[in-house]
Amino acid sequence: MRKIIAVVGLVAIITGYESMYNDDGIPRIRSQADAAAYNATVSSEGEKLVCIREAVLGSNLRRFVCATVAQRERMHEQAKEDVRFIGDAISRNR
Repeated sequence: MRKIIAVVGLVAIITGYESMYNDDGIPRIRSQADAAAYNATVSSEGEKLVCIREAVLGSNLRRFVCATVAQRERMHEQAKEDVRFIGDAISRNR
């Protein structure tokens, strides 16, 4: 049961990734070359873009997704907090 709840929580986090992305005035990035060109224009490490191709649920196609270093760190911290919350909920229900 614990594993099922953890998997459901992680799926919710992963699907929420799309809604967390806020472009903050960043131009649409369509390739790694675009990301490198954008990164050359910013001075702060937290503003630099990291782009990956990620699988889309229900599709065989991958999507090119970019987020700043700061956004990725916030998402990482939120995911850890969500997993702790799920673990605490499981512990309370025993």
